[in-house]
Amino acid sequence: MEERYRSNLLHKTLAFWGVFLTLYLLYRFFPVFPLSLICGITESNFQHYKAGFFSYLIVNLVEYAVHRRRISDREGYLYSRLAATVFLPWMIFLLWYLAPALIGRWPNNTYEIIWANLIIVIVGLFTILLERGLESAAYSRSLKSTLVILFLISITLYVVFTFSLPWADVFVEPDWR
Repeated sequence: MEERYRSNLLHKTLAFWGVFLTLYLLYRFFPVFPLSLICGITESNFQHYKAGFFSYLIVNLVEYAVHRRRISDREGYLYSRLAATVFLPWMIFLLWYLAPALIGRWPNNTYEIIWANLIIVIVGLFTILLERGLESAAYSRSLKSTLVILFLISITLYVVFTFSLPWADVFVEPDWR
């Protein structure tokens, strides 16, 4: 792996982690409506997925602003970032739940906080590797439409479920009453 690529990989991974932590801390100190739209507002897993999604979106927007003149394939750049942003919360889900599946409950919150931060860094790294692999993919009209629709649905769910939780949670049997 060339040196510049490794350096960019490290910088973007750390930027993602930093923005993620910022979105959580920012809302704790300034619990106002506009921030609730993009910040994690509770410690629920869903709010972590939301914060991850918006953190990566912010990092991508900053990355684009900084590097826009050097981007030769704008379509590959845009759709690879769109796909990576949509799938990032699912990577958080997959990787974070390794500990509960293999270890069970942590003995205290300190271990869980360390694990969660490690997972966010790994997710950032994996997501960047995914997007770099997707940059050279062929994006048909239907694939572009699918990615845009999934992106818009993601934003809708993260915002709506911030204010009104769904009746069907991921690991809880639905209450049919």
